[in-house]
Amino acid sequence: MKKHYKFTSTSLSTLSVMMILIIWQIYAIQVNNPYLMPTPIDVFKSLFILLGEGRTYFIIFTTLSRLAISVVIASLIGLILGLLAGVFYQVEAFLKPLVTTLRTLPVVSIIVVILILYGNTFSLFLISFLLLFPIIYQAELEGIKNIDQDLKDVLSLECNNCPLVVIKMVYLPLALPYFKTGMIQSTGLAIKVLIVAEYLSQTQISIGRELYFNRINLEYAKVFAWTFLLIVIVIVIEHYIQKYLKITHK
Repeated sequence: MKKHYKFTSTSLSTLSVMMILIIWQIYAIQVNNPYLMPTPIDVFKSLFILLGEGRTYFIIFTTLSRLAISVVIASLIGLILGLLAGVFYQVEAFLKPLVTTLRTLPVVSIIVVILILYGNTFSLFLISFLLLFPIIYQAELEGIKNIDQDLKDVLSLECNNCPLVVIKMVYLPLALPYFKTGMIQSTGLAIKVLIVAEYLSQTQISIGRELYFNRINLEYAKVFAWTFLLIVIVIVIEHYIQKYLKITHK
């Protein structure tokens, strides 16, 4: 049954991709202008050219390094503060205005303001952090809040003198599924926002800069090729984050 489900799911996904390619090809033929709408074949040719250049991998590595640093910092701070906010309502009340502001501000506003205040390089880390933190924080907070209240009461009575043990053995494991969901959601969003910030700031050695220069040079096949690479990168990152968190949860 499981194998049948997996086969059906893979077949439907393949069919969906084929439909997208067919629609894309039809639209490209109608436009009849490779500078505006390259065909899938032109894009895949550009993709193979990119994959054959060592510079491409260095650019991807540089952008992903920025993402990794931001994710690690945001995850640690979001996990710690989310845990504290779930245990102590005073911390939640104190952080609520800040988290609400970060969650409601338009992404473009955050990017533009931070770029103006802090320049190009440092801004990329700060922008990614500010967008990652509230998602991870809220996920951890919800995880703590959803722990059964009776269990919390028992722990408060029996483990008054061992809060660290309770946090390590009870709170963290039970809140981990929420934290995992927050990580997966935020990482996919973070790389998209990071690319936009790189694009606007013209950061040296970045995917965003490549997209910008390919656009102004009317090399739209390369723009599509980089976009395809980004889709693959996001899928791979989310897959391995989910796999790693699943292993640590066991």
